[in-house]
Amino acid sequence: MAGKNREKTANGGAPGTFFFCATPIGNLRDITLRVLDCLKTVDYIAVENASRSRKLLYHYGIRVPLLSYREAGREKKERLIIELLQKGASIALLSDAGMPSVSDPGSSLAHRLQQEDIPFTVLPGPSAALAALLHSGYAARRFVFWGFLSRRKKERRWELEQVAAEEKTGIIYEAPHRLGATLAELSALLGERELVVCRELTKQFEEIHRGSAQRLQEHFLREEPRGEITIVVSPLRPLREKATAHADAGGKKEDGEKMEGVLAKLQQSLEEGIPPSQAVKNIARRCNLSRRKVYDLLLKLQGRK
Repeated sequence: MAGKNREKTANGGAPGTFFFCATPIGNLRDITLRVLDCLKTVDYIAVENASRSRKLLYHYGIRVPLLSYREAGREKKERLIIELLQKGASIALLSDAGMPSVSDPGSSLAHRLQQEDIPFTVLPGPSAALAALLHSGYAARRFVFWGFLSRRKKERRWELEQVAAEEKTGIIYEAPHRLGATLAELSALLGERELVVCRELTKQFEEIHRGSAQRLQEHFLREEPRGEITIVVSPLRPLREKATAHADAGGKKEDGEKMEGVLAKLQQSLEEGIPPSQAVKNIARRCNLSRRKVYDLLLKLQGRK
């Protein structure tokens, strides 16, 4: 099918061009016409998972030779791709879903192509991170994308602490069998702070669940999660702004009660032998307060302010 178009690619580029192509994250109809044109005209299609990509390609009647491109043996595959490009072949890369290099192979190859001075272009399209961000309703002007967290316990803990302390919306990809553990860790860090779990985006059984990490953990203990999962964590700053606005509107009594609760937590932590600096850090995170504010309460508790 591609043979008649070998002299010219979908967007008018010369042979030897590489294309990073966005693919549907679920619904096969979520693919751009530009990507389809490209896939029909290239000499080869590099894929992360052949069986998964064939489903998409067969659906659109595309019969083009496939090249394997996975993290395992990535350097060897990149050398082959570059050799083919240098001989004039045109190649497209498909990830399993969404944009290549976004929690999928691709960024290393883009760097190699730049080093070899080989032209490439990006054909944008679906993204689970952006779809989930819009579903969440949280601030989208600035956000932090974490992708899949580390599987190493210490690194993962550090990453989740950064997510909890972030004043911008946070986005995490997670596997269904690890969702319960991740929500348990987030519950300890976020307290009642809201987050959203998006499951099977764009697919028939798409689900959006909103609430505290503890409540969502309880939900998924009752209903085993399946499929692709994206977690969106609400930003820290809006919570503080909301609390300030509430106080200005007559919520000073509630704020005072909250501070009394924070003082009680500080007192309990100190009695348990937790170092003051660590107690301040822990409580600030759990109560969505700045460390400075909690430290001022500590000084008050110690009679130094």
